[in-house]
Amino acid sequence: MTARAAVLAGAVAGLTAGLTFATAHAFIITPIWDRMVGGLVFGMLAGAAAGWAYAELQPPASTGSLRSGLAFGVLLWLAVVPVTLANAPLRTSGFAHAHESLTDAIAVVLAVAGGAALGWLRAARLRAVVACGAAAVVVTMAMGGPVPVVNGVRPIEILFAVLAASLIGGAVVGALTPRIERVLWRPGDSPV
Repeated sequence: MTARAAVLAGAVAGLTAGLTFATAHAFIITPIWDRMVGGLVFGMLAGAAAGWAYAELQPPASTGSLRSGLAFGVLLWLAVVPVTLANAPLRTSGFAHAHESLTDAIAVVLAVAGGAALGWLRAARLRAVVACGAAAVVVTMAMGGPVPVVNGVRPIEILFAVLAASLIGGAVVGALTPRIERVLWRPGDSPV
């Protein structure tokens, strides 16, 4: 599998995941369609980063699949959940409001660490660590940062809407990458 096919598939997956999230947000909290153009562009960038991470986690002979994409979606979501979980006590104590810049820095460090851990645990290669760390940061940014789960049930539902978006995005990148690969591959091309 080439990273370029996975990155393109990831961009499509990011658009799909962004639309999924916007739909869930409309049902759970309020419609955000009028603000989604920028969010969808950012979702495509996050998807492209996630596509790169997906490619780096696959075994060399893998072409990708729906199943591996779904697993990747869950694992990427799990990699960014600690950002939200660590943010909850910071919000509750008032620290997040009093120290916004430090709270943001904590979120970035946790996102990078969560992604890097995913890359190391699944592939044990530096490229996978870097790709997954980058994907986790960009996905966290696409989420708008940590989900304020201490604010009630609706934000918790939003966190699970992010899971749904991650599953759909992962499924799209897993299923679409081999198809894009076949279109992009030319005889004599390197499979890297």
